[in-house]
Amino acid sequence: MVLAMSKLEFTGHCPVCRMTNISSSLTFNYQGVEHYFCSSQCLERFVAHPHLFVGDPKHGLSPKQKGLSALKKRRIGFAKPIDEELKAELKQSVLLLMGIEELIFDQECLYVTYDLLQVSLEQIESVIEQSSERLQSGLVNQVSRTFIHFSEECELDNLAHLTRDSSCH
Repeated sequence: MVLAMSKLEFTGHCPVCRMTNISSSLTFNYQGVEHYFCSSQCLERFVAHPHLFVGDPKHGLSPKQKGLSALKKRRIGFAKPIDEELKAELKQSVLLLMGIEELIFDQECLYVTYDLLQVSLEQIESVIEQSSERLQSGLVNQVSRTFIHFSEECELDNLAHLTRDSSCH
């Protein structure tokens, strides 16, 4: 018996967020295996760091296959207090990203908790900047954020290169 597969959906799961509602139009062939994704965010994350999501015979399961997460909590400061309308706009935009665990606003800050395996601070900031032109940040914030972005990339690289006994190089 042959099962028919819908052209729009494929039964399986997204290797990044594990969602089962995936699209056959968002695919990436990695090491001869076709992988399907639920969103362009997950596809981009996989392409950037495939070893976080796909294991290999030499080293075993990947961090995501082992059920690991890398929760981060960051404070994003704004140059001036943000009103309720802007908070609602930002919340709606950021919560569309996979891997967002929690958002808390105060007068001039957003505290965000997220899974680094699924989303980076850089991606979160990009969504915030795109969602509102009323936000502006100074050079000092840009420099400090660049360091955090680099730090996150280093952490992801370490996670992606685990040895069989799960220790880093």
